[in-house]
Amino acid sequence: MITRLTVLFFILAITACSDTHDAVPPVDRTGDRSPVSPEGPPLVLSIVPVERAVELYERFLPLKYYLEGALRRPVAIKISKDYETAMQEIGRGEVHLAYLDPGTYCEVRARYKGKVFPLAKVVGAGAARSRSVLIVKEGSGIERAADLKGKRIALGNPQSSFSYLIPLALLQDVGLNVRDFSSVDFLQQEDRVVLSVLVGNHDAGGISEAVARKYLGDGLRIIQTSETIPQFVICASETLGEEIRRQVGKALTEQQGGRGDSPGQGQTERFAAAEDRDFDVIRVMLRNLTGKDYIEYAPGTVRVAVLPLYSALTIYERYDPLMRYLSEQTGRQVKLVIPRTFEEFIEVVKSGRADFSYQNPFIFAILSREMNIRPLVTTIGEDCSGEEAICGEDRFRGVILTRQDSGITTVRDLKNRRVMVVSPKSAGGYLSQKIYLREYGIDADRDLRIIDAKKQERVILGVYRGEADAGFVRESAPVVWKNVVDASKLRILARTTYLPNWPLAVCNADRAGLAPRVRKLLTELTDEAILRSARIKGFRVARDSDYEALTHY
Repeated sequence: MITRLTVLFFILAITACSDTHDAVPPVDRTGDRSPVSPEGPPLVLSIVPVERAVELYERFLPLKYYLEGALRRPVAIKISKDYETAMQEIGRGEVHLAYLDPGTYCEVRARYKGKVFPLAKVVGAGAARSRSVLIVKEGSGIERAADLKGKRIALGNPQSSFSYLIPLALLQDVGLNVRDFSSVDFLQQEDRVVLSVLVGNHDAGGISEAVARKYLGDGLRIIQTSETIPQFVICASETLGEEIRRQVGKALTEQQGGRGDSPGQGQTERFAAAEDRDFDVIRVMLRNLTGKDYIEYAPGTVRVAVLPLYSALTIYERYDPLMRYLSEQTGRQVKLVIPRTFEEFIEVVKSGRADFSYQNPFIFAILSREMNIRPLVTTIGEDCSGEEAICGEDRFRGVILTRQDSGITTVRDLKNRRVMVVSPKSAGGYLSQKIYLREYGIDADRDLRIIDAKKQERVILGVYRGEADAGFVRESAPVVWKNVVDASKLRILARTTYLPNWPLAVCNADRAGLAPRVRKLLTELTDEAILRSARIKGFRVARDSDYEALTHY
């Protein structure tokens, strides 16, 4: 019996030598006929080359026929030569529609301002979002992403979100970048990444979850999964008038059953309506990883800066639903601003580039000494996922973390030890522990060898790898990262002093004029989906007195 893996070996051996991305004519077989006789000039739909050209053409034939029936107009499929060609074609108006990777969409939107419009995003498995994964061969001995340092890594196309951008972000989250591997190779197609990992040419790879799951029965194993992001998008050139764009978008989102009305045998995509803000998380990742800044804020946008406690993907996953809720209720565009570091967050708020800010109480106290900022609401039960966390209260605390084999048995053993902290400005990753250690006669600034790690996850990884003897993190952080490291090798030495929870503050003199409305919306918020996404129980009206004591530190 010919297995899927055998077929994969055969196909990829051939396509390694003969793959082409030129346009492919329709396959001549019974039943492959458009159900109507459309008239007029054809709409040209270009497809970014994520798979072999023949396979892509077969896959999109049903969509072609469906659109022809819905629009009463011919539709021509064009497989782009490469990612760069796909961007030029839609940006210059050489094609009317394009099927693009989300990262490619963000780049072409920035390059050809006002000339490319999102119409619909792919819906897969009942959702308009997908994930990337890091993969290894079963039995390789590699259990977690944190163990990949020094290994050989295979990625897809350097312009792909799912086989390049997001896998790199996953690796960055565990403190690894390209120079930490013995080799990093780009194999262009995701199936080739799978093959290379399975035959042992590479130790690990980064691809989309959808492709990885096809090969789990062939010896492939997923060791890390990203948060969900928008899938591929169909966008339109400005050469299509607004009314035609509306018709195409309506036709795409009203398509049912995944096959349209086509008699063709292939499976086509299903779509949901798309808007540009769906791809902001990709823009933040592109900026953080490549330095390319494609982030857009239209005039009148209300900006909410969030302290970067975790990765950009995690922050968007948690708080973007809340921003969309505020947008809907206020009639204003409310969007996240996610700086790279604590220091950049402070600079963004102080420079007036945010209307509201969401930060730990220590950062708030620092800002309140230097500018006119006031707390609007206080979080209740944020990140209440720790085993001993108090979920229904408006306070939180930190923990002191060490390895089981560190030789540290009490907090007094921390003197003169290397201790990683999230930041000297972190509440749960420094201040909570600093106050707690005073009870034991330890001055954190004087008696510890502090290492500023910048991120919660970096502290956990540093302790796990033995780069520090102990670490200071928020109480919930070890729970969030329990699947990234071997938690059995770590131990919580102490749970430290409680602090008032994170406030959402009004800054920049309430330029947006929305403070009373936002306070009411947040304190009355009962939508379980939004609260669950943010991992909180809700908000209460903030009191200035909640944070006064912190101004002395």
